[in-house]
Amino acid sequence: MNKSKEQDFLIQNIISQIVSYIAEDKNITVEKALQIFFSSELSKKIEDMETGYYLESPSYIYEILKKESYYKLLND
Repeated sequence: MNKSKEQDFLIQNIISQIVSYIAEDKNITVEKALQIFFSSELSKKIEDMETGYYLESPSYIYEILKKESYYKLLND
């Protein structure tokens, strides 16, 4: 199944917002926040049309990310 332009837009918007949340919460650069996000399992799921995550709000997805083990390690 090919992603439509609308799906691509939604995914990019979610990623942009989540990266902003990470950078703000952790007081880090956007570049470091991008590394954190794309190191997560969730980043793969957002781009998978079967999960439907691309239809969820960025804040909801960010809450899921914060429960991921890799993200939790950054808080230790």
